[in-house]
Parts: sequence; C-alpha cells; structure tokens
Amino acid sequence: MNDKKCIVVIEDEMVVQQSLVDNLSRKGFDVFAYSSAEDGLNSDIISYADAIIMDIKLPGIDGWQATSIIKKRFSTMPVIMLTAYNDISDRMQGFETGADDYLIKPFFMEELMARIKAVLKRYELVPGKKSFYEIGDLSIDLRSKIVMRNQQAIKLSLTEFNLLALLAEEPGSPVSKEEIMQKVWKGRYSVGDNTIEVYINLLRNKVDKPFSGKLIHTKPGFGYYLSPNFE
Repeated sequence: MNDKKCIVVIEDEMVVQQSLVDNLSRKGFDVFAYSSAEDGLNSDIISYADAIIMDIKLPGIDGWQATSIIKKRFSTMPVIMLTAYNDISDRMQGFETGADDYLIKPFFMEELMARIKAVLKRYELVPGKKSFYEIGDLSIDLRSKIVMRNQQAIKLSLTEFNLLALLAEEPGSPVSKEEIMQKVWKGRYSVGDNTIEVYINLLRNKVDKPFSGKLIHTKPGFGYYLSPNFE
C-alpha cells in the first residue's frame, strides 16, 4: 500500500457509489467500493482501510450489522454511516454499533470530506501530548490504540476510546458533559446528555464490570473521572 489514505465505500446505489469514488479519488484518496457488506467484509482491503463509508440500507447484512462486525475486528476503524433516515433512534442505533459519524442523504460532498478529515484527525496525536496513560491496572496506548486492564485487552470503538483517553488526561479531575461533547463529538450533535450517558455505561461495562474495583466514577454536578481509588 502507498502513503495515500485508503477509503472503503460500501454502497449499493451505483450512482451514489460512483459519485463517492470519483470525488474521493479527486481528493487524493485510494478508494475501493463494494455493493454489499458481505463483499466489503470479505475483502482483504478492509484491514488496510483508514476509514469506511457505510450505507445503512444494504442487501443482506445491513450497515448496522456490518459496522458492529467491523468494530469487533478493528475496534478503532472509523466508520461514517450514510442513510436516508433522519430519526434520532436510528442515529443512536448507529452510534451504539460503533459508528463514528452519521450523514443524512442527500448531502454535500464538501460536508462528507469535512467529516472524513475529522475522523482521520482523531487518530493523530497532538504534539507534546502524552502517548501512554496508566491508571491503576488500566493502561491506554494512544499510538497503538490498545487498552489493557489487568493484562487483558479491552476492545473499544473509536468513540469509546476517545472518551476514555479524555478521562485519562487528568485522573481524579471530573470532566463535564459539556467538555466531553466538545472534545469527543466536536459539538456536532444535538443529541443531549443521554448520548454521553450511553457511552459512559458502555465504557463501564467494558472497563469496570469484568474486573474487581471500578475506575470510572461520577461526581454529581461536575462530570465523570478516572481514579484508581476504588469506591
């Protein structure tokens, strides 16, 4: 593979698929397109992808199922979902399967490009920022995107990983919902506090529940924080 970013497109509407391929190629991406989730999932290319653009309404395995499968294989692979649906429950279902962004059809190509750049940027470390955190028996490697607790690997979606890394920046210091929304979701979604609570619960189920002692805590009125002082 060369140094160009690789984008996998999974879209069964051929007009939309070709438009995506043409526009992304002109922007300098290597683009590989598939008309079904099965074809995309069975391709070796998917393991090299830097991001995936996924339609929800697909023949056979739908976009929600495919995203869930991808996140189990490649926990921090960015997935942008495309859909004609504008219902908040559909959007939440997309986020809960691990999707990193959600774009409603029809959309402007410039908006999609901005979303792609945003999810790709989440992988880049800020100069001078720590690349490794250790809180109690929990370790977070920002470069390799590996999370371990008690020497056991924990698989997280990219959004879950970014949320955990934010809490790890200053252990013991509560992070407000407003700050989480701005730094993890970039203030883009008007989904309210419930979205953050959903992701905190997802993290607790993965980071705390299988182990003795909880690391993720709530300080009512202030926010959430990580602490090795088990409560």
